[in-house]
Amino acid sequence: MAVSKASGSARSGTTTATPALRRLRRMRLAVSAVFFVTGAAFATWASRVPAVQDRLDLSAGQLAVALVGLSGGAFLALPLMGGLVARYGSRTVLCAGMATYLTALVGLALAPGLALLTAALALFACGNTAVDVAMNTQGVLVERAYGRPVLGGFHAMFSLGGIVGAGVGGLAAWAGVGTGAHFPVAAVALCAVAGAAVTALAPEPQRQERAGKEPGPLLALPGPGLWIPGLVGFCALMGEGVVNDWGAVYLHEATGASAGAAGAGFAVFSAGMVIGRLTADRIRPRVGTARFTAGCAAVAAVGGAVPVAVPTATAGFVGYGLLGLGMAAVVPVVFSHAADLRPERPGPAIAAVSAVGYVGFLAGPPVIGFLTEATDIRTAMLVLPALMVAMAALAVRLRRPPVTVR
Repeated sequence: MAVSKASGSARSGTTTATPALRRLRRMRLAVSAVFFVTGAAFATWASRVPAVQDRLDLSAGQLAVALVGLSGGAFLALPLMGGLVARYGSRTVLCAGMATYLTALVGLALAPGLALLTAALALFACGNTAVDVAMNTQGVLVERAYGRPVLGGFHAMFSLGGIVGAGVGGLAAWAGVGTGAHFPVAAVALCAVAGAAVTALAPEPQRQERAGKEPGPLLALPGPGLWIPGLVGFCALMGEGVVNDWGAVYLHEATGASAGAAGAGFAVFSAGMVIGRLTADRIRPRVGTARFTAGCAAVAAVGGAVPVAVPTATAGFVGYGLLGLGMAAVVPVVFSHAADLRPERPGPAIAAVSAVGYVGFLAGPPVIGFLTEATDIRTAMLVLPALMVAMAALAVRLRRPPVTVR
């Protein structure tokens, strides 16, 4: 790509490529901002779920029904978004998705009852899914322009956005600010950041080459070569879903940690995720995708085994930190790998891998719940190291992308 060559020239000391290098850096900053906004918007909702539940006087069962809209909307939208990105471009899909996403965030604060809350959550999930596929496609385009991995850093920005969004949500709850004021203000602020970012997104280099050709299939389903990265993503996202929903419960019930300490365990896991994503882009090129992913799985397997083998709060913190560190970069790596396998259609490839991975994210928490009922939570959490071992076995089978002549 011309921009990549120009950026290399600029680093070597010539000044003719400076405008191209500046343009490339603006693209990277813009995509980073989109990832940050996406994480912050979701954390805004997640941090105020109890407030929404109290406002509508929902029982735990009713809230579970509403959350079906969130998972169902995402799962149904995922196979479609890759085809839409291929047909209309990642920038168009990202803009439409972000508008839907942030509008639905306001709707979550205004929904007067269970039915409309469920519908708003489904719309929220559809918008989030559209943004997710489109922004990862943008991340791959910037990564190609740089000629080296940068996608892990983008996912770190998503995690940082989540931390900021959750922090603001916690402060709003502490100050007694209702969601009716909090969500619209957050949506407007995040919309302003996203609106500035989309003006500097990466161009669609393949669209002119596809002109006059038949459009690809609208549904993005895994094809040859994509099942292995999809299953790697399945293991990683299933593990993430388990820690999200059961990590604090395990610390509280199995180790006797207080509710506050149990919640701190998730913060340690999140910190591990941020550190892993910030460092992944430097390590991966040196060892290769397969070895890097297998190494991440090994670290995460140790992290999953430690809290089970030594059921204390301290061991839980150590284990959760290793789990976050090991799982952090797996999803951005398999997205980048899938896009390299389908260089002409990165959006559908990312969506197909996401669809397989998201099944794991949805399946993990219910599986732990079933196993806990049948045995106990300590036995059930053995699923985590087992998943990581399976991920390591799959990682060594990640085949190299085809070599393309440019």
